[in-house]
Amino acid sequence: MSERSIFSNLVRQPDGAFSAIYGPYLLQSALQPIFCEHQDGHLQIAAFKGLIRASIKGEPIAPTDFFRTVPEEECAAVDGLCRSLHILNTGALGRQGVALLVNFQTGFYGTSQAMRQEVERLRLSAHQAGMAPDAIACEIHENPLDDPDELAEFAARLHESGFSIAIDDYAGEDRDLERLRPQFVTFDTAWLHGFAENSAGLALLRIVVGQLAQKGIRAIVAGIEEPDMIALCREMGGPLMQGYLLARPEIAPTSFNATFPETGEAPSRMPAQAPSAGTHVPAETRLQRSQRQFGRRRI
Repeated sequence: MSERSIFSNLVRQPDGAFSAIYGPYLLQSALQPIFCEHQDGHLQIAAFKGLIRASIKGEPIAPTDFFRTVPEEECAAVDGLCRSLHILNTGALGRQGVALLVNFQTGFYGTSQAMRQEVERLRLSAHQAGMAPDAIACEIHENPLDDPDELAEFAARLHESGFSIAIDDYAGEDRDLERLRPQFVTFDTAWLHGFAENSAGLALLRIVVGQLAQKGIRAIVAGIEEPDMIALCREMGGPLMQGYLLARPEIAPTSFNATFPETGEAPSRMPAQAPSAGTHVPAETRLQRSQRQFGRRRI
């Protein structure tokens, strides 16, 4: 599949959702909401995480198994095709002030030409979706074999074109913030678990969330699966929250505009103050408190 033909793989379904055909595979975009909590306890969608779903003749294929079948020379194009699906399907929702986190396989973009091609692909997808570039956060998960200078250069190119950056599995490293200048960080579950065991650790996490907010960076806690995790996030100062307890991923077209309608107010760019214990949570997101446990399973 050539770079020029990548958008020829896109298909607009009768229901309005975008999918793609790659060989025998049907590729679909699943979106999972990431929420902010207002002081009154109301949960509002602040962002979506894009997740690819592959199938053959209706039979689902694990994304890792699918990508193993992609020839090396086509990996970057297919990786970009998946992001294009997420961008187009998020744009079709028409929500205001909502960001989209899209994952990158950073090893595919080690040359200036590859970086330039991917930035152009992102710009075209954003334009077709009617999304502002800064609403698209390119999520970087740094691997041990990655060249830090190449990652920093790639992040700089994305910033220059107006796109945002997200760091996955963030573990409090200031040098990552300095090199990549992210707008979002998703806390590493194991790192977070180590601090959430006691009040002193939670106090430190609250400081970290506040310091990130002062730098214009929104912290995300993923893997929210138990009601007590909501209480922990409140104690941390109100980071964004993602997890099955709040909303499962849905293949586009999603029901999120109906189940989580916009309030007419764009999601806050910064974390809200942690709600008090007595605040009311709307019926669709009412959660009971329980004993502290955190990160029991990762999504």
